[in-house]
Amino acid sequence: MFRSILVWALLGFVISGCTIKASTDTTTDGTTEFLSSTTGKSWWSEDGLVKQGEQARAFVALNRENLLQNMAQGHGEYVTALGQIIGIPHRKDSRFRKILQLHYADFAMPHSVGEEEESERFLRQIQLVWTKRS
Repeated sequence: MFRSILVWALLGFVISGCTIKASTDTTTDGTTEFLSSTTGKSWWSEDGLVKQGEQARAFVALNRENLLQNMAQGHGEYVTALGQIIGIPHRKDSRFRKILQLHYADFAMPHSVGEEEESERFLRQIQLVWTKRS
C-alpha cells in the first residue's frame, strides 16, 4: 500500500514537472520571438530596455495600429499615452486628441519604409500638426 502511494506521488511529481517545463518553454519561446523581432532596433539597449529619449519611437512602432484606431475615434488609451510620452500638458490633452483626429488621414496613409523610419515620420508629422494647430 505504502509503495503504491509512493509510486503515485512520484508519478504525479514527474507529470507536473513536465507541465511546468512545457509552460516554461512556451513562455521562453514567446519572449525569444518578441526579442528576435525587436532586437537591432536603434531604440533598444543591450539590456532589452528602451533607451532614454527613444520611448516615443518605440511606442509608435509597437502600437501604430492601435494609435491609428484611437486617432480615428478622437480618444483612447493609446493616444492618451502617446501624449504623456511626448510631453503634452494634461490641460491640452483633449485638444491634442482632436487635432490628431482631424489629421487622421495624413497618418493612416501607408508608406513603404521600414518600421523605424515610419515611426520617425509619424512623430515628425505629429509635431508638425501640433505646432501648427495648438
